Amino acid sequence: MVKINLCDARTPDTGAITHPAFLDAVLEYLTRAFKDSEIVVVESDGRVVLADLYVKWFGLLRVIEKWGAKWCNLSNEPCEMKKIRTPISVELPVPLLFEDSFFITLPKLKTNILTKITCCIKNQRGCNPMLNKQQFHKCLDKAIVAENLAAGVPDFCIVDGIIGMGTVWGPSFGMPIHSDVIVAGKDEVAVDCVCSKIMGFDPKRIGHIRLAKKYGLGSTKYKIVGNQINEVKTDFKWNTVNAMLFGLAQRMRDRQFKSMREDDQ
Repeated sequence: MVKINLCDARTPDTGAITHPAFLDAVLEYLTRAFKDSEIVVVESDGRVVLADLYVKWFGLLRVIEKWGAKWCNLSNEPCEMKKIRTPISVELPVPLLFEDSFFITLPKLKTNILTKITCCIKNQRGCNPMLNKQQFHKCLDKAIVAENLAAGVPDFCIVDGIIGMGTVWGPSFGMPIHSDVIVAGKDEVAVDCVCSKIMGFDPKRIGHIRLAKKYGLGSTKYKIVGNQINEVKTDFKWNTVNAMLFGLAQRMRDRQFKSMREDDQ
């Protein structure tokens, strides 16, 4: 099972979504290395994600069919409910497809206005088939970890940073960043620590990375094979002041929308 990243109706050259050329290379390798395995590429719907349309519009379905893989929208799959008690108490739907699957997560290397970075750990938000995942934004770091605990941690992570995305407008409308790097590993927490440093962040100051370690999703220790971080580190144009102002504007907007809905009711 290969979890791609579709976060908005953005073309692959923006760095916002999985690039079909990258998926093509991954599926070519998997098809030739594991000839008797069924390969399923997955994503779910969301408030701004129409997964079935996006895979067609942006050339991903053509790649999936080229290699004889199967496309699956997790929001349309049979699920079982799973009670998660930590770090938040919540009941989440888990697609039955996760059972007996070797799980590969295929995130992009991007900034995120709410969490600073979005990479392996946060890519599992799309494993939650609920449409209204935004209901968890008030406790987003905890929700990200809960969704990982529900779906199960990936067996392998491959981060596409060839064209990433930077600035406080990530993960959908930021600046394309040509970092020309791929990061891969078995431990999603360790991989996210490395990716944080490549983008110029301290992983100890990323809330969902700290929580993921605390609740046993992985380790912050790693051994790098290949280019070292200082050889591939890239300026992702993050401005802390702008991020704070943008976050404040979002909260004010959300309060206004909430007030308008209450008035309508």
